[in-house]
Amino acid sequence: MMKWLSIILGVTAMAIGLNSFLEPCSLVIGGATGIAVILQSLWGIPMSLTNLIINIPLLITAKKLIGFSFVKDTLYATLLLSLALELTKVIPQINTDVVLAAIFGGILTGAGLGLVFRAGATTGGSDLAARLIHKYYPSFSVSRIMLVLDIAIITGGAFILGITPAMYAVVTVYVVTKVIDVVLGGVDYAKAVFIISEKSDIIGRQIITVIKRGATYIKCRGVYTDREKGLVLVVVSARQIARLKALAEGIDPGAFIIVNDVREIRGDFR
Repeated sequence: MMKWLSIILGVTAMAIGLNSFLEPCSLVIGGATGIAVILQSLWGIPMSLTNLIINIPLLITAKKLIGFSFVKDTLYATLLLSLALELTKVIPQINTDVVLAAIFGGILTGAGLGLVFRAGATTGGSDLAARLIHKYYPSFSVSRIMLVLDIAIITGGAFILGITPAMYAVVTVYVVTKVIDVVLGGVDYAKAVFIISEKSDIIGRQIITVIKRGATYIKCRGVYTDREKGLVLVVVSARQIARLKALAEGIDPGAFIIVNDVREIRGDFR
């Protein structure tokens, strides 16, 4: 039940973003919906129809080559997106400047795609086409093929609808990507910190006492110095990172510190 609720909410958000923000400003963001925006802007062809015309042949081909179990959720999501594109036409278009349209259209589209992805489905388009191409040309990764397809669609939009909307569309693509990350990974990103120091034992104990986070010691040897050192691995919230760095540098000014983003944590982090 939650799976289908996620898909329904996702395609609805996408449809509102496309109908109310992106299409009125001719913002082409790639994929089947990008082609749909171009065709509706040029000849008034409904985006819902274009979405079906592009995806149905891809879905039939994917079913033959990969199997129905692979495409069934994408088939449902594609049909629901076309339905949502029609139903949300009744929502008035937002009369705003193109910058706000690019941002808010990207937020809605990204949130919608993220919800669909969380349900284990896609909305077809360049994702599905890339998987089919990859089957015949396995030396090219799916992500690289998707990138090439989306760049081609956005470039086509620039030639057909103008360079200015295409430049704003790049902003939308960036917003979409970031919002998808938030939906899939959460907003409270953590940080994995690697601290290499000869005083790692002291730093580790202070992390537990002051920062109140668990830590892990890892033995290591410097390649240049050929000396034994300690490495402390600790995962902290983004709000604690400045305090942690100050603590480590206060104990060992020469400590080598690496900070990485953490998208997902399993276990008793909180």
